Amino acid sequence: LPKHPKIEGQASQFRECIMPHHPDAVVVSLDFDSQELRVIADYSQDENMVACYVGDHKKDMHALTGHQIAVKKKMVEVTLSYEEFAKAAKTEDHPLHKVCKTYRALGKKVNFTTEFGAMAPKLAVTMLVTEQEAQTYIDAKEAMFPGVRRWKDSVIEASKRDGIVRTKGGAVRHLADAYMSDDHWIRSKAERQSVNFEVQSSSAEMTKRAEGRMWKKGLTFAYDCVYYGPIHDECVFSVMKVDLLRFLEEAHWCMTQPYADMTIPIESSISFGPSFGLQIEIGTKPTAEAVAKGFEQMEKAIAKAKAERAANA
Repeated sequence: LPKHPKIEGQASQFRECIMPHHPDAVVVSLDFDSQELRVIADYSQDENMVACYVGDHKKDMHALTGHQIAVKKKMVEVTLSYEEFAKAAKTEDHPLHKVCKTYRALGKKVNFTTEFGAMAPKLAVTMLVTEQEAQTYIDAKEAMFPGVRRWKDSVIEASKRDGIVRTKGGAVRHLADAYMSDDHWIRSKAERQSVNFEVQSSSAEMTKRAEGRMWKKGLTFAYDCVYYGPIHDECVFSVMKVDLLRFLEEAHWCMTQPYADMTIPIESSISFGPSFGLQIEIGTKPTAEAVAKGFEQMEKAIAKAKAERAANA
């Protein structure tokens, strides 16, 4: 269910097929904020990565990687600090805005593409660059988050020694047979699977526990709503507008409770709209003010969409 265009000039409309269960309802998304990256930060305790999610002055992970790439590529001076880079990326009238914004976006792509062990050949294909260029990106990221590399190496070493890997909730994946295979590709795949299992399956457990809390609270009985299910790292509902604020207060609580032994806080962003394709972001707190503003923005977005369809008819 992609949200962004896959063909240039053609909007991705798959999510528009997910509609409310009633004319007076909206489709609601409760989306874990940087779910897998937070799990990695918690496992690795990398200083820079933890600083992106903890403290009064949180850093921007994508700007950290983008800044390092820009420095390595000599697109900005070495003396340009991360703080100055991040500020320039956000400030349109800053003389370095364009280059910093571009490299911040590049940092985001590199962070997500390499999150689960993609090496230079894979990154090169994904980003349509040379392998040498891709390796420059990877080196920049690892220089910024060295603790993540050390953690990944320790997971691989332990999984080879023990033949298993566990999630934070205790689920087990057996990898001994793969590591003893005569096929080099299968052995190398097991290394990636060991790290991916700890991150992706822990994230899946986090989502399932949130769903369990929602069930125990009886949300689908207390309110006129329908649970459509988890889509990636989002829990998607259809909820009557009249129930929306009270529903969001309870559902958001379910999403943000501590998971296992994680010390990195869990956050969830909130959006709603006339379909899953047209969603209005209202932030990470379900307040009456945020919901009211969201409804105002939704009406404007609906009117704009109707006008565009009429113009293209």
